[in-house]
Amino acid sequence: MTITSPNDESQHIYLKPRSIIFFSGEERFSYTHSIALRKLDRVEDQLIFRKRRLSLTFRKIRKGECSCPYINQCDSHKSQQTVVTPIDEFKIKLEASKNSDVPTEIEKKHVYDVYEKIASHFSHTRYKPWPRVAEYLNKLPKGALNADVGCGNGKYLNVNNEVFSIGTDRSFNLVNICKEKSKTNQLFVADSLKLPFRSNVFDSVISIAVVHHFSNVELRLKAISELIRILSPSGTLLIYVWALEQENKKFENQDNFVAWHLQNNYENDVKVESLGPEILKEDKKNSTVYHRYYHMFIKGELEDLMKKFENVSIIESYYDHANWCCILKKEY
Repeated sequence: MTITSPNDESQHIYLKPRSIIFFSGEERFSYTHSIALRKLDRVEDQLIFRKRRLSLTFRKIRKGECSCPYINQCDSHKSQQTVVTPIDEFKIKLEASKNSDVPTEIEKKHVYDVYEKIASHFSHTRYKPWPRVAEYLNKLPKGALNADVGCGNGKYLNVNNEVFSIGTDRSFNLVNICKEKSKTNQLFVADSLKLPFRSNVFDSVISIAVVHHFSNVELRLKAISELIRILSPSGTLLIYVWALEQENKKFENQDNFVAWHLQNNYENDVKVESLGPEILKEDKKNSTVYHRYYHMFIKGELEDLMKKFENVSIIESYYDHANWCCILKKEY
């Protein structure tokens, strides 16, 4: 069970079978609890497979005026306060997201750490550019300046040699792989939440399979705002994110930990600490299983995020390679 305090500090607690936990006093309202999405728990260095478990909340309905002392948590008192509309709520979140450039533990452990670990194996499986991304790059005018944010192993950096492309990635190991492929590749190790570029610089920006690795909407908005910031007026932006609606893979929820089976011959000295799903050894397959965090986008969700920004317009939306995709143009 995951218990979250009023100041958003979370603690994971293991409850033995046929046990129960009680909250009393103000903690009944100020603390939240949930069952994290995973199949295994580590307890005293033991891996325990989960069985069915339930999380129940019991509330008493009162009639008449409420006299409870928990004003900040009480629904009756809240109903008397100023009503915040959905658009007001978004504006508040968007304003907060301007300073949301700090990744959560999920990004650190299940994106950054894991990609450092699997970089070589990942690169071995990513060698052919997707046709529609290549088509977009080949249509760019000669001499255009393009940014590949989250470039991975750099498979899109040299698609169009008449375009000058600069790549960034959070993984040191992936950036080194890009350099090994071509000494002429221009690269930076950088987080997508805080790009090391001036505003309004690039004629084109691409973000292929990156934004879905951010675990909340504020960080996703921040990542998109950075892509738009570095794009020059009248420039275009191409974004790909994983789709929930896939033909070959079925996901029950939008937020998932996706397994990567790292073959033993690709092992390196990078240490990865687990946050949710456990790191598992598969001796029969000579591999270790790591888990990457993904937010699976539903149809229309990417467009809805883009519509939050007044300075871009959607040129085209489409589905490709189990991804939802958008091409946008930055207005003057």
